[in-house]
Amino acid sequence: MMLGMKGITALFLCLSLFGTGAVLAADTDQPIEISSDSAMREEPSGKTTYRGDVVLTQGSLEIRADSLVFSFDSDNSTLITAKGNPATLKQQPENAETPIDASAEMIEYHEKTERVRLVGKAKILQDGAVIEGSTIEYLVGTQRVMAAGSPETGAPQRVKVTIPPNSLRDGK
Repeated sequence: MMLGMKGITALFLCLSLFGTGAVLAADTDQPIEISSDSAMREEPSGKTTYRGDVVLTQGSLEIRADSLVFSFDSDNSTLITAKGNPATLKQQPENAETPIDASAEMIEYHEKTERVRLVGKAKILQDGAVIEGSTIEYLVGTQRVMAAGSPETGAPQRVKVTIPPNSLRDGK
């Protein structure tokens, strides 16, 4: 089964959002292991769906979700979608003491546009720094992070960023 190795690698690399360095280079040389309660491959579309306590690991990377889908868009480009309550992603950057923790109701990676989207109660945490919003997008090629709030229960949700004082002093 082809999992879109380029897509998996870019997904991991994109999570170095706080300037702490690249993910462990050894991660991309490690095998991808997926465990779940069930797996279904649909031919000829190539769509593969994992359901029930899904855990994907590759080196220091760990994704946990209720479901994980590898599919292809209209341009035959890989689309990876993890859903959960929440879906989580954790990875250890190469030059950082603490891992990056990301969570959202849905985590998507679009290979062609090299875009990662965290949708629904999106949150990224590292070294005490936190970014939260209803949606967080990361464009891998330009290393641009965009967070947005959305109207919920009549009051608009705002983006929230927390930067610990030591990050400002240490120039991180």
